[in-house]
Amino acid sequence: MAHQIECGKYTVERIPYAEEQQKLVTEDVFIARIAPLQTSRILQFAGKSLPKLDGIEHVKRVKRDTRADNTNGLLVVLCQCKYLDRSQFDAVVQDTEWADLEILVVKVPSNPPYTSAQFEQWSQVWPVTYRPPLKLKKPEFSSDEKEYVEMCLQAAMQLKSNAADTENRARAVVMGKLQTRKIVAQAADTTSESGHPLRHAVMNCIALVADREVARLTAEPIDDNNTGESNSVPVKRSHELCEDRDVGGYLCEGLDVFAVREPCVMCTMALVHSRIGRLFFVEQSPSGGISRYAMHSHKALNHNFTAFVCHLS
Repeated sequence: MAHQIECGKYTVERIPYAEEQQKLVTEDVFIARIAPLQTSRILQFAGKSLPKLDGIEHVKRVKRDTRADNTNGLLVVLCQCKYLDRSQFDAVVQDTEWADLEILVVKVPSNPPYTSAQFEQWSQVWPVTYRPPLKLKKPEFSSDEKEYVEMCLQAAMQLKSNAADTENRARAVVMGKLQTRKIVAQAADTTSESGHPLRHAVMNCIALVADREVARLTAEPIDDNNTGESNSVPVKRSHELCEDRDVGGYLCEGLDVFAVREPCVMCTMALVHSRIGRLFFVEQSPSGGISRYAMHSHKALNHNFTAFVCHLS
């Protein structure tokens, strides 16, 4: 059952990462039945003479042979069948000390397990390694954080009443900063009013953050001591000195986004590029960037974030 958090009027539920929902996929490998004392030598042979294992580093190379007549024996993975067919494999091992070994083709999991349930299922096929990802830790909100989440969701819902009705994208978006418990920016969809097809609420909100950064970075330097000289510092260092700055190295780095409706694919990609910290939304969309493509946790993208769906309690 999904972990839920009560935030005032809303029940917040983390959306699973794509890896949590992956199904077991297998591929064929060549294995050999060996005696325990042969393990080191045959692995050295495989490392020098056979294609290296590619993408299945989670698969354990050796396991016990469960055959009743060979309780002291081992099974060792030699190489993946996709790189050598049987005739090519036999050509490599012939005229070696391993030519007379019993060679079998078995299936092993192609992808590493992401959850403990997957680990248990994968291990029934062939032993695999497993390290629980840190981001799978159940989210825990403090009482202050719960109030902050409810406040931002309420602000987004309030803004929605003044926004144009859009069926397939977020009508109103609020960006907040957890550290200060403040709203950084808020915007509604203005595609109808502006006649511009890209004026989605998310894009408008990101633009507001960008405008704020431009204004901050281009502000006139201040002469604190009336010396006639400015106390300007390089832009990079000014980022470090500005304690009330709302964003990090990227435009919206670490900010929370609260949307009435799940952002579309374009807007979700903009949030990825902006390096947001978390996304909360009330209404799911079958064509949205999270529900359809799991863009919050897509391995091909260079940034992931946590996404929550929020229900009125």
